[in-house]
Amino acid sequence: MLTLHPQDVRDTLPGLDAPAHVRLLTALMDRLACGVLAVDADGLLLHANSAARRELAQAGPLHLDGRQVRACTVMQDIWSTALHDAAVRQRTRLMALQDGAERLTVALLPVHVDGSDRPAAVAMLGRRNVCSPLGLEMLSASHGLTYAEQRVLRALVDNSTVREIAATHGVSVTTVRTQIQAVRDKLGARSIDALLLQAAALPPVTARC
Repeated sequence: MLTLHPQDVRDTLPGLDAPAHVRLLTALMDRLACGVLAVDADGLLLHANSAARRELAQAGPLHLDGRQVRACTVMQDIWSTALHDAAVRQRTRLMALQDGAERLTVALLPVHVDGSDRPAAVAMLGRRNVCSPLGLEMLSASHGLTYAEQRVLRALVDNSTVREIAATHGVSVTTVRTQIQAVRDKLGARSIDALLLQAAALPPVTARC
């Protein structure tokens, strides 16, 4: 179970007053590319970072109904049960919410806020992409990739084939293969799979909101 201690930030950074430490924590959460939200046992939204708010605004597998976080109709009972298990029964849950072709993996973790007896849970939303665009840009810059090599790496991360990349960029397959080899050499990856693993391991950072 996670336990939130608001005092921890003030103890570490004693110059911050209560409103300032709340703003700091909010700003930190908003720099994450993965969605994180806190809800009570009934699904009432307590807090959501920027990535979570974007996910909820899309009205996909999870959405806001007033201030309630709800799943699509066919998954609502499953969502409610898992949320109750996490918030009240203190059990971690992993679930896949499906709404037509859209699929969202969610981890529900029990959370306790000091000074509150309100059962709550943290929902960590699965990422839609292997890595964030900013993370990939930072990786490319730190290894000196050219613009063409960055495009190829981004396309590989987006699950494009060599032929699809060549057609999209209007170059030959041979050129794309040469660019991929250059990316592999610069990143020290022995295969395309190894490149994708490096991308997947990047921190989930996002641009300033």
